[in-house]
Amino acid sequence: MAEPNRGVVELVIEGPAGQMLRQQLIEGQTIRLGRAPAKGWAVEWDRSISREHADLLWQNGQLSITCLPTAGNPIRLRGESLRAAVVGGAGGFEIGQSSFFVDVKYMAQANFATQNMQTAPEPMIRMPTPTPKAEPEEKFETQDAEEAIEEHSYKASELKDVSFGDTERQMEVLSDLPRLISGSTTDVDLALMLCGLLLDAIPPAVAIAVALFDEADVQEMKNHDNPDAPIPKPKMMRVQTRDNFEGRFMPSRRLLRKALRRGESVMHIVGDVDSSQFTMATALGWAFCAPISAESCVGWCLYVSGMGGRDDNNFITEDSLKGDLRFTQLVAQLIGSIRTVRSLQDQKSQLSAFFSPKVVENLTKKGGAGDILSPSERDITVLFCDVRGFSRKSEQLKDDLHKLLSCVKAALGAMTGGILAYDGSIADFQGDAALGFWGWPTPLPDGPMAACRAAFSILQAFALPLGEQGLLEGFTCGVGIAHGRAIAGQIGTSQQAKIGVFGPIVNQGSRIEGLTRQFGVGICIDEQTANFVKRLMPPGEGRCRRLASLRPKGMDTTLLIHELLPPEVEGCLVTETAMLNYEAALDLVIAGRWAEAIERLNAVPDEDGAKQFLLKHMAKFDNAPPDGWDGAFSLDSK
Repeated sequence: MAEPNRGVVELVIEGPAGQMLRQQLIEGQTIRLGRAPAKGWAVEWDRSISREHADLLWQNGQLSITCLPTAGNPIRLRGESLRAAVVGGAGGFEIGQSSFFVDVKYMAQANFATQNMQTAPEPMIRMPTPTPKAEPEEKFETQDAEEAIEEHSYKASELKDVSFGDTERQMEVLSDLPRLISGSTTDVDLALMLCGLLLDAIPPAVAIAVALFDEADVQEMKNHDNPDAPIPKPKMMRVQTRDNFEGRFMPSRRLLRKALRRGESVMHIVGDVDSSQFTMATALGWAFCAPISAESCVGWCLYVSGMGGRDDNNFITEDSLKGDLRFTQLVAQLIGSIRTVRSLQDQKSQLSAFFSPKVVENLTKKGGAGDILSPSERDITVLFCDVRGFSRKSEQLKDDLHKLLSCVKAALGAMTGGILAYDGSIADFQGDAALGFWGWPTPLPDGPMAACRAAFSILQAFALPLGEQGLLEGFTCGVGIAHGRAIAGQIGTSQQAKIGVFGPIVNQGSRIEGLTRQFGVGICIDEQTANFVKRLMPPGEGRCRRLASLRPKGMDTTLLIHELLPPEVEGCLVTETAMLNYEAALDLVIAGRWAEAIERLNAVPDEDGAKQFLLKHMAKFDNAPPDGWDGAFSLDSK
């Protein structure tokens, strides 16, 4: 009876700066892990690992990791923080800033090729060496056999009734696929995992390649069917071969091209076409390539090649390879489905940084954000909000920069929270200021009303009672809103892009926010926004009053600026009467009847910043309108 497979098992440890340590795990032996253990394995580069951190035990194909009571950081396994965990072969976990995974080098009693059955076992699978961050570029070369080629192609549905090449073995491998994929966080990790999996599941295979081609190159191959044309260099390729393979593996150019162009699996057998047989005395004699057809995997393909068949059978037929090709197709389908789900999850995570959950849900329901994120011209509302009191806070916390950063994060969180709560999108952060916008990717029927409600929400967050302000203590906020035509979407270069909004309305919104300082008010809005408020916002929700007609510094356009106010309540500064008196005085200012305007302003409380603004700017002209007065003040500062 043949002995069971044996193996060499290593724990591979990678640091954040490319550091690497490999140590062999011995069955039943407990090893102490730490930054500087008295006896055991030292991860010297990671200060987040305790001197004596965890005990490791490899037993029955599993690695048990148990944190010591004195260990500061937990084990991170698939997003969970644990004090004890168990991983199997090829499993991975993290502690501190370092990554750990189990590298199993399986040994087989029976040699795969033509060697004597009684020879000593040697490694069948060359497992991947962890790739450092700055890895050298992998050389990509192809070749085409000079011998006659027997070619077959298959759609996935055509092999559904074919039995797997080794059903028990391959089903066992498939059962471990979800765990292996969960530990593959990058495309390179995924490719390495697939190479090892296919070698393990298909014993006749000698070499595996997993390649990713650029989508544009795949489309070019589909448009121009030239089997002799050089195949484009892949964006990524990983190759593994059996340890006893001494040749130089180069995948077939024609096979790769045909599989990618047709979008279906293609099989090549080298040798006598009439007999469909060949001897494996020369080189690799068969290969098939299965592209991954999911939209999230365009350009991915799995390439499998070998010499002979199972049980030392040196002769190959199409039927003898169909089972293994069907298994490879199934793996391709599973990977495509899992990557689609993962892509959707990643997309939601990325979009959630810019959009509210409601907007993200609407985007992803439409099958992704690709075309939807394209820039387009729309009616857009922009909202600028800026923290006040930062300089004073910086002076107070000059010796505690971490707390200062926490305070700024809390302020930005209050602003972005208000924007996202009313289904706005985050376009940018500028120091302690934020820019939000509405009207893209989905239009809003009530124009800038959502932005106005978000502005109220933001100001309320900064106006909590003194004992409830927490990190926001000492901060206030000014908000400016403008509404008009703009381009919004994914804006930038091919190297770097972000969600943004572009057009004069953006500059206008920024200028309007700056006017909140000059008027001494919380929210300033433009005339278009004010028209919506007057028409759609009930008095119990908010009010607006005209503040002044202005030309901001550096602008020739005249803007009629309004203040957005909460509902009138007992004790508020701007009562309905004060608002009527102020607007009557403003009409007199615009008409050039400044003496009457000053008299009317006497009925407005002195604490009203807008009143002081008008008095100040009239005083610059000795309280008489200048020659050519057109009703608008030209500002000399932002």
